[in-house]
Amino acid sequence: MKEEFVFFLNRNERIAGMLHIPEKTPAPAIIFCHGFTGNRIESHRLFVHAAREMCKKGFVILRFDFRGSGESDGLFENVTISEEISDLKTAIDWLYNREEILNDKIGVIGLSLGGVIAILTASEDERIKAICTWSTPADLKDPEFQYTAKNIFGEEKIEKLIEKEYIDLPSGDRIGRNFLIDAFKYDILKSIEKISPRPILIIHGTKDQLVPVSHAEKLFEKARDPKKKILIENADHTFNKWDWQWQVINYTIEWFEKNLR
Repeated sequence: MKEEFVFFLNRNERIAGMLHIPEKTPAPAIIFCHGFTGNRIESHRLFVHAAREMCKKGFVILRFDFRGSGESDGLFENVTISEEISDLKTAIDWLYNREEILNDKIGVIGLSLGGVIAILTASEDERIKAICTWSTPADLKDPEFQYTAKNIFGEEKIEKLIEKEYIDLPSGDRIGRNFLIDAFKYDILKSIEKISPRPILIIHGTKDQLVPVSHAEKLFEKARDPKKKILIENADHTFNKWDWQWQVINYTIEWFEKNLR
């Protein structure tokens, strides 16, 4: 197994990534999409553990930082869902012609907002052959999502947030109001319907403090076959226990073994 730091360009800005290459290639490939204010490592090194374990099982893995996050170029205040979709498509473009991968076997895993990006991109890019979401919102306009807005943005009323040119987040990051204006253009539930007949796996913690587990139910209801849903009992948004983390990783590997090989 080999790990290689990589860079590729989108709109003349450099995107930083880590490519995990198994012993036997060409092989199926999986791209990881991190969450809002996250990066290609993610909380408690979730993406690192997952990528290395999947690579041991024979998958090429690309985990990268969206522009404005991690080590990639750009400013977080310019991040929008549209630009992150563009970044994921650029990542697929870059990976598509690598000799290490089978370009007809590309999957995507998305955590939280990364899962939204995965769904929206897969709905219009058929190069993605299988998709897995972890802790992913189903509807950014859902009233049930309002308490999440307060945790993330420091304010419940979206209307008040949009009045500001920039929003200073409790995380220490700053986001432009264009993030919210752009986000509300997208219908995640309509998009997930378009992914079939490509398979989708939805994983969610039953005690997710940011995205209620009801969002997993809504995604599963709207997705068409083939689909599978797994709920991790008592787990939080980023599966912050050793047992939760490895349940998610092992379930995901088992599913990709069946659906991307």
